[in-house]
Amino acid sequence: MAGHPSQPGPVLWLIIPSLLLLGGCAAPVQELWPPPEGAPTRTIVVSLDTWHAMIAIALDERVRAFDRSSAFEEWGYAEQAWYLEGRQGITGALRALFWPSPGVVEVGLHEQVWAARTPQPPARAFVFHLSESGYVRLRRHLVSTIGAADPVLVADRVKYYPSKRPYHLFHQCHQYAAEALREAGLPVSAWWAFSRTSFAMQLRRAARMADEAASRAPAGK
Repeated sequence: MAGHPSQPGPVLWLIIPSLLLLGGCAAPVQELWPPPEGAPTRTIVVSLDTWHAMIAIALDERVRAFDRSSAFEEWGYAEQAWYLEGRQGITGALRALFWPSPGVVEVGLHEQVWAARTPQPPARAFVFHLSESGYVRLRRHLVSTIGAADPVLVADRVKYYPSKRPYHLFHQCHQYAAEALREAGLPVSAWWAFSRTSFAMQLRRAARMADEAASRAPAGK
C-alpha cells in the first residue's frame, strides 16, 4: 500500500472554523482515564497527518512473538469511493462531505504507526495509556463499527471492511477516531473534531492532562 490518498479535507477546513472548539471541552471519564498510578495499562498512538487520523494499538508480547513483523494494530476510516475506487476531485470531495456515502474501516498490522509512514506530512503522534477497562471499551467500539465480516479489499496486511455508518461531513476520520477515544474515557468530543486542527487541539489538551496526573502521583511510585 503506497499510502493514503488525500482525504477530501480542504473544503472541510474552509467551512468549519476551528474556533468552534471554544467552549466544547470534554471532561475525562474518571473511572476509565487516566488510569490510576501503578495499574496495568495499554498503550495507543493517535496519528494525525495533513488529512487523516489513525489509532494504533500496541500489540502485547504474546502477539508480537507470534508475528514479529508487527508492533501495532492500526484502525482508520475513509470514504470507500474516494479511497478505494479513485473517485476523487472536486465532485468527489463534494459527494464525500455533503452526501452520505459508504465508508470503510481500515484495520492493519504495521511495524510503525501512521505518523511515521504517511506520505502526507506534517504528521504528529500522540501517545496515551489506557486502563484495562478503557482499552476493552475502545477495542469493542472499534470492532462494532465494522458492518460485515468480509472485507471489501485486502492489501499489504491491511483489511478494509464496510462501515456500519456512512461517511459524510459529520462523520469522517477525525470524528471516527474521537468517538473511539471517548469510549476509552479520554476528554475528547467527536462533535468538536471537525478538522485536524480542532482534533489536534483536543489531543494536546488530553496529553497535558495526562502529564499533570502523572506529576501529581506520589513520589517513588
